[in-house]
Formats: sequence, C-alpha cells, structure tokens
Amino acid sequence: MRRLYPDLWQTAQQKQFSTLTVHAYLLDRPVGNALFYNPRSSGDFAAVADLGGITHHYLSHCHEVGDGLPGVAERFDSKLCCHAGMEPYLANTMPADVYFDSPDRELHAGGVEVIHTPGHTDNSVCYRYRSPHGRTYLFPGDTLYLDHGEWATLVVSQDGGNRRDLARSLALLRTLDVDVIICSVSIGDMKIVEVTRPEWWRIIDDLMRRLAISNHQA
Repeated sequence: MRRLYPDLWQTAQQKQFSTLTVHAYLLDRPVGNALFYNPRSSGDFAAVADLGGITHHYLSHCHEVGDGLPGVAERFDSKLCCHAGMEPYLANTMPADVYFDSPDRELHAGGVEVIHTPGHTDNSVCYRYRSPHGRTYLFPGDTLYLDHGEWATLVVSQDGGNRRDLARSLALLRTLDVDVIICSVSIGDMKIVEVTRPEWWRIIDDLMRRLAISNHQA
C-alpha cells in the first residue's frame, strides 16, 4: 500500500486486459473506510485490515466487475455500492448492497458524493470527496483516464455508452471543484494528478473538443 495523502492509500498495481494499469484506493474516514474500484488482488488485504478495514466498496462502472469482489466483502464485511444499471453485470458474481439511481447526484455515507456520468457506459458514476485535510478528490473511474500521459475518453457502445451522454457528463464534471483526479485505469504509468480550477477546465474542454470532432467524423 502506498500512502498518497493523509487519508488516502493506493493498492498495488495490477493489469487488466494486459494493457491497462489498475489500482484501487482506500479512503480513511471517521465513519469507516471506503474502497474505490476493484483491487483485483488480495495482496493488500492485510495492510487494509491494519488500516481499519472497509465499510463501503464503491465501483464506478461495469468493467470493474470481477471474481475478486466477493473476497473483499467476505474479508471486510463491506457493502458493495454501484449504479443500479450494474445489477445485471453482477448476476454471476455477487449482488450489490447499495444501488444508486439518481439521474444526477446524491450524497452517500460519510460525505461521498455520487455523480451519475453516463457516456463511457450507461452505468458509469464518479465519486467526489472533500477531504478534511484540505483537498477535494475526484474518482472518475475511466470516464476520463491517462493514455501515456495524455487525457482520453472512450465510448463503449455495447455497454450503453454514447457520445452525447459523455459530452453531457463532461460538461457536468467541468462545473465541479476538483483538486485531485484519481482514475481507475491508465494506459502506461498511473499518475495521480493535482489540478487548479483553470487546469481542470482545460482538461475537460480539450476532451469535449476532441469528442465533438470524433462525433462529426463518425
């Protein structure tokens, strides 16, 4: 486990689909720790237990479903949380304890803000948390991600994704106060990116511009 901030830890690097670098993130909260994304390994479970375990396990979308999810729940008695649209994807793994169904935003346990951001898939959500240590963390899943250091997006139409929804979701994300971007995957090295508000606007504006160009060319 790597400590990123006073209340945030990163699990060991794993690979998905042989090309994606993935990590999960443990958030230390007074009401109980939260795990974001699928760690895809039990290798850090002892360290997680030493840090107080997990009360809530948040998934950002259906591509994080995997055999390791029941192991997290069994070891830590944690509640699995995700968008309601993920229910069929979990049918052969385990049901979630909490399904989010707000069309926009809702506030969950311990101040985790759930933001519905369809586009990559139709069940994608981002999570935002205002740390008492001064930074606001955004966990966007892979609604946006780094591809060899460059910001990128991807629409997966077979899982309900579409460009129009993604454009709307990016526009919504642009309105948020964000200090740290913590994605679920990257192509190449994973980076935790700190941003000022103008930098955040530029990231989103560039993604929206490229999305509009690809939509025009499609």
